[in-house]
Amino acid sequence: MKILVTGGLGFIGSNFIRYMLSTERNVEIVNLDKMGIGSNIENLRDLESDERYEFIKGDLNDSTILSKIIEKVDAVVNFAAETHVDRSIADPKTFLENNTIATFNLLENARKFNRKVRIVHVSTDEVYSDILVGSYHEESRLKPSSPYSASKAAADMFCHAYHRTYGLDVIITRCVNNFGPYQFPEKLIPKTIIRAKLGLKIPIYGSGKNVR
Repeated sequence: MKILVTGGLGFIGSNFIRYMLSTERNVEIVNLDKMGIGSNIENLRDLESDERYEFIKGDLNDSTILSKIIEKVDAVVNFAAETHVDRSIADPKTFLENNTIATFNLLENARKFNRKVRIVHVSTDEVYSDILVGSYHEESRLKPSSPYSASKAAADMFCHAYHRTYGLDVIITRCVNNFGPYQFPEKLIPKTIIRAKLGLKIPIYGSGKNVR
């Protein structure tokens, strides 16, 4: 099986690539990453000699590159995204371009060049907004509350639409506060741990009663 991983130099993407190459002998990975803020080439430097792994520097919004790759793969796992809520408030257009339009372009290229490809679109729990009481589930109403979550919710809706309209094989996952190796220290869990160890004030967003 040949898999296109988008955003594979980021935190979750690089862990996914390592996992796949270490557990699946008959898998080939094409890692398409534009080397943005959350990317780190050193995350997978040691895999460059593995003949099953190929890195391509490129943007999901560049159909010239994407079309040539997608027609040759069996599956796509779409990790590529801008993910920081505070930055989305300061620069919402970047999030629209890199989350919504980029996902649309991925779907369009699949529709045009490889309708049999399976696409796993990695989304976020942020699309549900804040949960103060109870919990949410897959059928909960989407209520994005920031430009970041709005851009991801819009991408999710395009995935639904392309599945229903064109029959594309699309799966959506919605992650909740992931943490682990290669994560940027600006994220909630590493930031909380680092500030606690340094004896600094831990930031609380809203009332602090939100749950995950």
